[in-house]
Amino acid sequence: MPDLRKITSVALMVKDGNQPAKVVSRDIVRWLRARGIATRDCGRRGEEFSSVRPEEELILVLGGDGTIVSMARRILGSGVPLAGINFGQVGFLADLSATNWERKLEEILEKGLSVETRMSLRYDLFRNGARIRSGEVINDAVVTRGKVARLINLVLRVKDAPLISLRADGLIFSTPTGSSAYACSAGGPLLMPGLNAYAVVAICPYLTSFPPLVLSAETVFSVMVGDSLSELYLTLDGHEAHLLAEGDRLDVWGMPERFFMADFGMKNYFERLREAGFVQTIKRQD
Repeated sequence: MPDLRKITSVALMVKDGNQPAKVVSRDIVRWLRARGIATRDCGRRGEEFSSVRPEEELILVLGGDGTIVSMARRILGSGVPLAGINFGQVGFLADLSATNWERKLEEILEKGLSVETRMSLRYDLFRNGARIRSGEVINDAVVTRGKVARLINLVLRVKDAPLISLRADGLIFSTPTGSSAYACSAGGPLLMPGLNAYAVVAICPYLTSFPPLVLSAETVFSVMVGDSLSELYLTLDGHEAHLLAEGDRLDVWGMPERFFMADFGMKNYFERLREAGFVQTIKRQD
């Protein structure tokens, strides 16, 4: 039985411009304060959420999956869990909704909060032997072509051992958290959220047998950019892009226990897959 955390202080972060979420955040603040819980409502006051305060034990994010991912990147390594209240489209990362938050928060105030550890991906980008960029992603890091529809050339290595020269539209590195996003659309595997492993998925490989790979977190995967007639980019969590050059080397590996998600016990992983449409029953046609 996991240790349950007692919650006495909560921060709320609301997706910018989402008026329904702001209305619900005000209701949550009143509800929590009536029960003696200290709150910080960034969305209501327009405050920029730059860091977690020492006393805060839970962050409620009112928005979609993109808002949750953005917040997770801001608080990497803090040890403070996130809980999402869905105001987006899919809401695969959000356990709560605008209609059930009161009941679920009541449960954690009474019984304590269970948390689930998640890993990030670390990347280092080298040019002419010097590291020019580094950081972490929550969902995925993608090497992909730009506007021109031409194949790109990549040389792949695992643990510094040669693997393959790949011609494709791109290459996706995905965490378990991000495995239900772009990597899944490209034919990659779904990874259980708590695994310390990541997936490597080629986008439309050409004349090459390159099935999706699942690697342990500590395994370093390297990509060398070959010559290309089109622009290449490194895209981070679908929001940040950096132009790559011929000869650049990208190293990627996993970083376990870098952020935490609140576990409300309301649905198991496979139930959420079914609700989001990832697993469906095929009806027989008689």
